Amino acid sequence: MGSITVTAPVGQHPAMYPARPRPLPALAPRLPGNSPPVVERPSVKEHTEKEWTARKDLIEALYIGDNRKLNEIMAIMETKYGFAATEQMYKKRFKKWNIRKRAYRKSAVETKVSTPSSASAATPNSTSTSSSPNDSKQEDDDVEEVPRTPETPAVTGLDLVPNPQFKPLADLELVLTGVMTWSSEKLESYRIASDPMSRYLATPNKPIQDSRTMYRTFELVFDLWSYGKGDLAGMAARKGFYVMEYVLTEDHPDLLWHMLDTIYDMIDRGHLQLLSMFIRHALVLARSRFPETHPLIRILQQLLSCDYQTEHGRQFICYLLRQAWLRNVDLLSEHIKRSAPQEFWLYEQLIWDGRTRLRRNNGLANRREIMYEGLESLGHHEEHLVSDSNDGNLEKLRVDALMLEFTQMDLDDKEKAEQMALDLLDTTQFWSGALSNARFHAYARKMLARICESKQDWDRVEENLKQAIHMREAAHGTTSNLRVIRDMWVLAAYYQKVGKIDDALQVAQDAITRAQQYLHDLPG
Repeated sequence: MGSITVTAPVGQHPAMYPARPRPLPALAPRLPGNSPPVVERPSVKEHTEKEWTARKDLIEALYIGDNRKLNEIMAIMETKYGFAATEQMYKKRFKKWNIRKRAYRKSAVETKVSTPSSASAATPNSTSTSSSPNDSKQEDDDVEEVPRTPETPAVTGLDLVPNPQFKPLADLELVLTGVMTWSSEKLESYRIASDPMSRYLATPNKPIQDSRTMYRTFELVFDLWSYGKGDLAGMAARKGFYVMEYVLTEDHPDLLWHMLDTIYDMIDRGHLQLLSMFIRHALVLARSRFPETHPLIRILQQLLSCDYQTEHGRQFICYLLRQAWLRNVDLLSEHIKRSAPQEFWLYEQLIWDGRTRLRRNNGLANRREIMYEGLESLGHHEEHLVSDSNDGNLEKLRVDALMLEFTQMDLDDKEKAEQMALDLLDTTQFWSGALSNARFHAYARKMLARICESKQDWDRVEENLKQAIHMREAAHGTTSNLRVIRDMWVLAAYYQKVGKIDDALQVAQDAITRAQQYLHDLPG
């Protein structure tokens, strides 16, 4: 890790409002005279009726079977099959062939790629009111969101240059294959009764192997950058690379998805310089730990060769990663019917991490009965273990938290979720001493804060968010833990939303100070 250096401009900003990020300098500027490779494109022409008929089944399979958008079909047919045609030509054929999508298919699997201008993260001055059920749900989510300034992708800030023989769509389709291979292998072979975070809390002085912590560390990069703290953002990136070295020592089922979460966020936020370093470093580490045929290595290789130079290329990569996740949801949901009690990771992958930019709005609510049956079965299994060991208590808390998360965040059943959160608070108040106990108490407080915000009970929102920070400190440390910092961003965003600017400034500055302490012990 000592060889990795991350530099970023130091942006000083006296107020709480995040400074607009400046374009990142290119890590490896193109040498003078070396222009980007040009890929030959087939020219658009009027195709014969026979040529269209020969490709009808393929086009229909892409449009209906794969639920592709028209511009994606045009790109696939042009680059992969050398069949170039205009949008009007396709629409004419669709009408003639009577090819239409049913409305419910579109809503079920729509995969809109977030752009910085439409990202759902709350901005510090966001005080708009909702006028629709969807808007209302988004407003409820603002308690959890961290304030960030919209970022403009720096098109020239990436040194991942495709080679002249670049076949973008063919390569990207291999990513889907690699992801499904990964998921299938883990379903067939992996059994785990303890999660990495619980092991970390049991031995907090050891290097953490939790891939979720790696993802949160890179989120800290984005947060600090949005506050104009470029120097600290660079240190946080180094910390993320350091954590990655330990994360890649364990072939955990969550590993791939937290890697892809991180990659998706970097593309979506426009941190392309950091993305280049992340993929290259991850590939070097993966090759030193896993065989060359390992799915993670193959996926990283394909992502390394993708087109990040154009907006269309970046959007298509995000779209493809999103498709990979939706296919994974289908696979895991089907497996839940026959899952073993030890497969906590399966539920946590679907529910606990289901709020990232890559994974949100995955249609899990449509699988309500299957999910509840699986979680209840998991809960009954753990009830037999509670009296036998502290591990049993911990696993019971994990089940209760998963049930709460699914009920509130996926089903939006606030009444039922409120009672579950109160029950979790009662349980964790009387089980004293365990760090994980405090961790789940903090979680219940944050869920109650969301519910109180939907009721506009502002005093209880503030109380629960403060208590969440207090309990998170009890679990992770009083001054410098990553998750304490993240909860403080949430409290600062809440204060900003309700107009308590001085309080927001104070909490945000406290979070930045804690981030400095958290990053102070970087090795090398």
